[in-house]
Amino acid sequence: MNNKRLTIPHLFKIAFILGLVLVVQLAYITSFYIYFGPALRNVTTEVDNFAAYTFLAPVISLASVILADFLQMPRFFRKKNIDVVSQTLYFSFILTLITLSAKDLTEQRAFSRGVILISFVILIIYVFAWEMICKIISHKLYENGELVIIGSNKATMNNVLDKINPSLKDLDLDMSKFIRYSDKSAVRAAIRSNAEIFVCPDVPEDVKSDIILSSAKYKTVVYIVPQFYEISLYQSRIINFNDLMVMLIDRMGLTFEQRIVKRLLDIVISLVALILSSPFLVIFAIIIKATDGGPVFYRQQRLTINNKPYKIFKLRTMRQDAEDNTGAVISGKDDPRVTPIGRFLRKSKFDEVPQFINVLRGEMSVVGPRSERPEFVENFEKEIPGYSQRFAVKAGITGLAQVAGNYDTTPQDKLRYDLLYIKNYSVLQDIKIMALTIRAIFTPNLYNQSFEDNKQTYVSSSAAAEHEKDGIPSELFD
Repeated sequence: MNNKRLTIPHLFKIAFILGLVLVVQLAYITSFYIYFGPALRNVTTEVDNFAAYTFLAPVISLASVILADFLQMPRFFRKKNIDVVSQTLYFSFILTLITLSAKDLTEQRAFSRGVILISFVILIIYVFAWEMICKIISHKLYENGELVIIGSNKATMNNVLDKINPSLKDLDLDMSKFIRYSDKSAVRAAIRSNAEIFVCPDVPEDVKSDIILSSAKYKTVVYIVPQFYEISLYQSRIINFNDLMVMLIDRMGLTFEQRIVKRLLDIVISLVALILSSPFLVIFAIIIKATDGGPVFYRQQRLTINNKPYKIFKLRTMRQDAEDNTGAVISGKDDPRVTPIGRFLRKSKFDEVPQFINVLRGEMSVVGPRSERPEFVENFEKEIPGYSQRFAVKAGITGLAQVAGNYDTTPQDKLRYDLLYIKNYSVLQDIKIMALTIRAIFTPNLYNQSFEDNKQTYVSSSAAAEHEKDGIPSELFD
């Protein structure tokens, strides 16, 4: 138990909360100024509009504190910019609804709805700015954390480091050392130190359990790569059989009402996207045709919900003879099959736009697991337990795996994101993924591996694909 009553992190969180309350009040005052001018009320009437706001100010302040705690806004530990954006949008939207409800319940009719509507926009700006300022300050207050990787062997741990290394700087982490899980004394010492622990996927379940329990005892931060069955436990319902607590793992997939809402959203977004992009589609179609005289659109069989086959539409980005010599190979860095205009289309993601036609036809959704070719799926289902679960929903143009990973993120890692998306589906999550897709367009890191690496993995030897099983290196199964 920490005997210190108030530490620097505690004081910083208190300062953040107090500042947030002040920022919220400033947002509403600014909105009154924009709507009514310097008088802050309608000068043509005797109604004091601003007094209606001051009556509700304590309620708004209390709601801000409770909502900030609920959304974990004062927690800046390992917070990314996208987390700030999400929290800001959720906070502003919910607080606006609370303000509207409080206004109606207390019959403060002088509190104009126009002011509340403007305040929603101002809240987003002010709260985002305050969060970003505090995020920068928090980075300056604390030293970088030390990360210890625990795994079975050096090769495996090096592979994990290569995978996570691009994220360490953004997370304020410095690599410390590797420890084999068999070295129990070193593992115990690392857990008791101030370091943070990353557990590799190849660590046995019993050892992983011990590490987690021991880390909880010493309040040590642990990073775990979840197995596929563990993702099914995410946000599971807790029910009791008499006095026995159990976790209810529901069926994968969307409910009837979720499917209806998702379909309506798909139709609206697809129509808007196709109408707005049609002039650019015509321009790119002319360029593609003029380049080599080949077809403008690339049509290929893919699989969607329940492994149902369909023909996907995309703007062609590769040569016409792309797979004559290599067969089916996942694209990678420096792929010689991609045309010059194709490189631009892929980088801008504009080659994906014709898939909105598939969405209108009901074959795809705007958001969902990435569609795959039957030949790849056949291999993945043999090699990766649980892979078939991703077909519980329609394939998507974009998805959680696409915005969180790269073009050639491994099938195992993509599956983790796909299962999490299905398990945690909501309309708000779809909207968030669409917003993140816009950011992904401007992200330069599209590939983890080169085309030659993928060619060797997916074509030269089918055994190479068997070297991983649920992210575990093959030597553990020898």
